[in-house]
Amino acid sequence: MKKINSKKGFTLVELSLALVFLAIILLTIAWLTMHITSTYEKGLAMKAVNSTAKEIIDDMSRAIAQSPARTVESLCGSIYSKKPVQKSNCIADKARKFMYQERYGNVKVNGEVQSVPINGSFCTGRYSYIWNTAYALNTADYPPQSSGVNYAANINGDATFRLRKITDFERKVCTQQLVTTYNYGGNLTYTVDWNPEINEEMLDNSENNLALYDMAVYAPTIHKLTGSGFYSASFILATLRGGVNINSYGDFCTDPPDNLDTDFAYCAINKFNFSMRAAGEKTTTER
Repeated sequence: MKKINSKKGFTLVELSLALVFLAIILLTIAWLTMHITSTYEKGLAMKAVNSTAKEIIDDMSRAIAQSPARTVESLCGSIYSKKPVQKSNCIADKARKFMYQERYGNVKVNGEVQSVPINGSFCTGRYSYIWNTAYALNTADYPPQSSGVNYAANINGDATFRLRKITDFERKVCTQQLVTTYNYGGNLTYTVDWNPEINEEMLDNSENNLALYDMAVYAPTIHKLTGSGFYSASFILATLRGGVNINSYGDFCTDPPDNLDTDFAYCAINKFNFSMRAAGEKTTTER
């Protein structure tokens, strides 16, 4: 009998093509998985931004609603009762510095020096809010223009807070930052020595890692007869990381240096506007 020796198998070229095809499939699956995960996490981050902002708006709206309704003249008169020049400046400014203060500083954002909000305060006459923006807290991504400069304000030595709510019937938070000429001083220290009933952090350092980038409270409109004050405000809330640039035109989040950088991939930012009305009764301890 004639024996036929037949050998069957893949050639090296065929095997190489099969491995390349398999590698392409695996890479495509990995890319889709990363893209879906990133989209999902972005959605969670944006949901956290929106839900946290709603809590801040609700809290500030309640604080304003409970704050005393009074005219600008009476507020300036009670604080500067024996200082006519300061009283005149206060009335001309609509007593805004006793209600709202914000400081700016120069930091590098994506290699470019910009003037950005760094901290501020809002005093309602019953509760006060103090904040440090992400530009002051995240010096790794937003280094100050001058080395060794710390833009973060501190409360009794603590400079890690993000948004603090404090019971403050006498507007001490705002008044202690003003000098006798009704101008801002250079002090970044808030001394809270009156043992307030409420002294709580509203943006804790959770896994969402959110921070304010700006907070603006506009001069109130005072009703001449009732003394009720109508406030309007806006703030920008975003993730602490992500290279956020509020002065940017278009995409406010910096593109990640690589697709595996989750700090950038989950960047979320939004701006919120709201209005408030002060109609509470003034007590003997309130300003």
